[in-house]
Amino acid sequence: MRTPESTGLLGADLSRRTLFGLAGGVAAAAGGLLTASPAHAAFRTGTWYVLQSRHSGLVLDIQGRSTSTGAMLVQWNRTDATNQQFRFVDAGGGYYTIQARHSNLVLDVYAKATANGADIVQWSPTGGANQQWQIVDDGTYLRFVNRNSGKALDVWEWSTTPGDRISQYDSNGGTNQQWRPLPVGAPPADGTPTIYIASDSTAQTYNSGYYPQMGWGQKLANYVDASTTVANHAIGGRSSRSFIEQGRLDTILNAIQPGDYLFVQFGHNDASVGNPERYTSPDDYKRYLRDNYMAGATARRATPVLITPVSRRDYDSNGQFRVSFPDYVNKVHELVAETGVAMIDLSARSRAYLNSIGPEAAKGVFLHLSAGQYPAFPDGVADNTHFQEYGAEQIARIVSEGTAALPLPIADHVR
Repeated sequence: MRTPESTGLLGADLSRRTLFGLAGGVAAAAGGLLTASPAHAAFRTGTWYVLQSRHSGLVLDIQGRSTSTGAMLVQWNRTDATNQQFRFVDAGGGYYTIQARHSNLVLDVYAKATANGADIVQWSPTGGANQQWQIVDDGTYLRFVNRNSGKALDVWEWSTTPGDRISQYDSNGGTNQQWRPLPVGAPPADGTPTIYIASDSTAQTYNSGYYPQMGWGQKLANYVDASTTVANHAIGGRSSRSFIEQGRLDTILNAIQPGDYLFVQFGHNDASVGNPERYTSPDDYKRYLRDNYMAGATARRATPVLITPVSRRDYDSNGQFRVSFPDYVNKVHELVAETGVAMIDLSARSRAYLNSIGPEAAKGVFLHLSAGQYPAFPDGVADNTHFQEYGAEQIARIVSEGTAALPLPIADHVR
């Protein structure tokens, strides 16, 4: 077991932080993040809470249910076990200690570190500033800023994987630094839904090393209200089949709660006939959507929403955009006709948008970059599938418009 004088993971590679964090830091400098709590506070002292990440949908957890000093703080699927229950104890001066219910130990920045990436552990109460947290409360989400370091509790590297660690990082207001306090024993469908995204590289969250490449899932939180969490589990190179085979759907289904939503968009990699790890026939694609994604969400009293594949920059001689992956689009429509499952026809909606701006302007949506324009793409790139930041923003807007049109409660959460 480590001693208080030893170092944690302070040498972690900080270059992989996402642009969201960097942009949030600019906003913090401009407007300040350490604001007074609102009149309607999201928490009360003495109440036991499960603390859910706005970014991943997972919750704070003391690793392995350990009761030992030095045990790591990680994120995990919600179980409501006592090692996932925390309460806030007034430490005076506007600061609080955060106590774990199962061990009675408190959250501690390991070895009083002030560097980005330091471990967060549980430790015996000492009264030290590294165990005291300012709670920034917007009425729905909380952010925790350490008194000793001035840094915020942070899901390291924007992970969505159960078991990955929680660290401290510059307070920037990113969704991976925002936590929803869920009172223990509260009803699960409480009007604060989480949208889980199962998809591919067109939706995934990219770190700043790829800028300006972004996925639409990375921007969707901009279009929903503060009571809604977007947990983006999209990852590049996956088809509807490989996402299941690699356990990524299970990760979502282990975390999803009644009243939540599962947004599913595949097709791009399913159509990769020459790649046996990805290729999924249209019939199998339909079966996976129905028997795994739809059935899995429904069994957990969550709502599946199928999303047809977003359009590529592919157009005919008249400049009109073609339907991308039509066989897979048709299978989604078949499922809607057969089951009544909710659908956002992103294929049609994105194609209509692209037709409205034309093929040349669409280069600003997709990843068309000149040589030397961005460090991540020194030789430039002409990519008609993936999006740059502006395009991700536009597709997220289109997805939100489709969400607002759904005959479901989530429609009321669209801004």
